[in-house]
Amino acid sequence: MRFLASLLTACLLVSPALGQGEAATAPAESRPVLVELFTSQGCGLCPEANRYLGELDQRDNVFVLAFGVSYWDMYGWTDTYARPEYVQRQRTYLPRLGVNRLYTPHFVVDGVTDAPGWNQDKVSDAVDDRLAAMPDSPSIRLDDGPFGSFIVRLDGAAPEDSLDVWLIAYAPGWASVEIGAGENEGVEMLHYNMVKSLTYLGRWSGGEADYMGEAYRRYGTVAIVQGANGGPIYGYARAEPTPGGGR
Repeated sequence: MRFLASLLTACLLVSPALGQGEAATAPAESRPVLVELFTSQGCGLCPEANRYLGELDQRDNVFVLAFGVSYWDMYGWTDTYARPEYVQRQRTYLPRLGVNRLYTPHFVVDGVTDAPGWNQDKVSDAVDDRLAAMPDSPSIRLDDGPFGSFIVRLDGAAPEDSLDVWLIAYAPGWASVEIGAGENEGVEMLHYNMVKSLTYLGRWSGGEADYMGEAYRRYGTVAIVQGANGGPIYGYARAEPTPGGGR
């Protein structure tokens, strides 16, 4: 297996890289919709869904992340991006979305609706519907913390009684992996904005609150606040990778 970590193209809608004492802040209105794709290197329909994810990110009103899942590994190829916590994130969404089983490619739009990856029109319609009914966002910022960490700062009224706060590291842009077995054997499979780390920081119920999380500066970073247990996305803040950043 040969891993080619090549950035082919990218149209990144991210904040400037943070310097000491600077912050990335999510605007309170008209933020881009967050589209998540649950994908697998063992899934025959996923290469096209991955390409479509990159197309979606060209829209000014969309930001995307892809989570590799492992339940296709039984068919002969171990997904190089998959982690158990990504499968759990998808599983947590299912009851709220009315989906009765895990599958790929699976798009989740801002935590409020979903669409199969082979139905691009449905994905696009779901994005447009969310933009037409975008809720107000609480204030969410990413600040530099001690010892290279990030501080997620929240303030404002919580739209639900309790919300979850997450910190995500992702590899911006395109990368390619040669698949050595399984349904996609021999395919140079493109990936876009693949998640590298998912960390749960805690619950938030409104007002000023700070959460500290480990920073992987060579990757892009996203702090997300969403309804508890797989609820709607209410806001997020992003930071670019730091050139030469550690970890």
